[in-house]
Formats: sequence, structure tokens, C-alpha cells
Amino acid sequence: DRVDSSSRPANNNWDVDAPVSSGASDAARQRYMPKYFDWVNKVTPAYGMDAGPNTSCSTTAITPLTDVSTTAGATLIKNAIDAMADDGATNVPEGMAWCWRTLSSTAPFTEGRPETERGNDKVLIVLTDGANTYYTPTSVTAQTYSGTNWSSGGNDLAGSKAIYSALGYVVPYSNGYSYGRMFLGTDVTKDDYSNANYTKAMNEHFTALCNNAKAAGIMVMTIALDLDATKTAEKTQMDALKACSSDSRFSKDKTDPSKPMKLFWNSTGATLSDDFKAIGNELSNLRIVS
Repeated sequence: DRVDSSSRPANNNWDVDAPVSSGASDAARQRYMPKYFDWVNKVTPAYGMDAGPNTSCSTTAITPLTDVSTTAGATLIKNAIDAMADDGATNVPEGMAWCWRTLSSTAPFTEGRPETERGNDKVLIVLTDGANTYYTPTSVTAQTYSGTNWSSGGNDLAGSKAIYSALGYVVPYSNGYSYGRMFLGTDVTKDDYSNANYTKAMNEHFTALCNNAKAAGIMVMTIALDLDATKTAEKTQMDALKACSSDSRFSKDKTDPSKPMKLFWNSTGATLSDDFKAIGNELSNLRIVS
């Protein structure tokens, strides 16, 4: 790895850069795609979950909408859950967006029933145990194999302003773009490259996604798991989850019976099982009243 002036290595190792010239910029070296392919294997063999140039790119593909009333379907879902491994930052809107895609009847997933089908309710459940996060390279320790000063944080010699994840780099390599996907469609300051500003941008994405999903007829249920209301970022996430949730069609707000109950649960590990039973009851009533 190349190190910066503070002797910090990259967060993940570079792959072989040839035939890029030795004088190429770090950004050019980072974006040089041919190094990820070879004539024998077509694609360079994968490294570990947090190793090498495919860091944050080794996520298992999402499981399509599956009928769990069958033994085969239930087994498929349980196996997929057991195979899950947590890694990286927390991106609530990304998870919610992919869930919506599986419910949809149109590509990239087509297992969902047509949106026009009478009596068909599409319910999306969002659960998170953390606030939205996205990290600058220097704010997260590098891998232990990366270099002597790995614990001092990674470098950002390529000027990407973020560790690569679902939203890509915050600063695009191409001059044709003013800023990356992180800031598209948001009102945040576009040149504030901080973890806190990234969280603000992701929160705006989440709010827009929630509004779009509900406008499309999706019923949204949200769960905040073990979030701490005394911490600003987590309290913001809790408020966003509650605002995102749909209104119950039959349950009333316990503090104000004139209003419908919000389909939001502030859960802990101790209450989660009972909260899912409440969600099950809500879904059962949907079948009765639909």
C-alpha cells in the first residue's frame, strides 16, 4: 500500500496496477478496472469480506419474495437469514429500497402480485438497530494487514472522501459530475465531507423513499431496535422511522384515540418478540378488513 504523509495505509489493499504507469495519480490507479480481470478467471478471485479491492462489494444477493407457506420456501428463507453476516455501515434507505423492489411486480424482481390486484396489500417492514452511517476513509481504522499504522485510520490519497459502499465514492473521479450519488436530490451542503453530513444526506434519502413508497400504496411498518433516544443521531433515526410508518387501519393511538396508531415500534431485545406478535396481529386484521 501507498501511505500518506501521516503514514496511514489505504483501508484496503490495492490490486496490481500494471499496465498503469508508475506516475499515474492515485485516483487513476483506483479506477483502473482491467486489474480486476484476468484472461484465465475472467474476474480476479474474491478476497475476504473486508479484504482487498472488493471491500464492501461481497454482499450476498438479496432473496426474492418467497412463499413461506411451503416447506421449501420456509427453508430457503431461514437458510438465507442464517447465512447473513453484518458488515460495514448502516444504510436504512438502501435496505428499504431493495425490499420495495422485491414486493413490486416489475423488474428487477417479478414475484410480487400486480399492484392493481384487488385485495392485495403490500407490506414493507423496516427494522434497524442503528442510525444511517457512511464513513470517510480517515475516520475508520484500516485493515491489520494494510500497514504499520493501520490503527490510525486509512488514507484517502485518491480523494474519494468515502469508503466505497452502496452509494459509491462521494467525489466522483470524472469531472463530468459535480458530486456523487450521496448528495443527489438532497439539500445538504455539497462540499461538507464529514460523517455527520453523510448521515444527514442519507436521512433525506430515507424520508423521500418513505413518502414515495406510501404514495405508491405500500404499507410501511418500522421498528427501532435498541436505539438510544439520548443520542442525537439515534433519536433522529427513531423520529424518521416513526414519521415513515403508515397509519394503522384499525388500531387507535393509545394517547389520542381520535388518531390512528402509527405502525412504529420502539423495541428492545426483550420486547422484540412481543412486538412482532403485534405486527402479526396487524397483518391478520388486514386480511379481515381488506
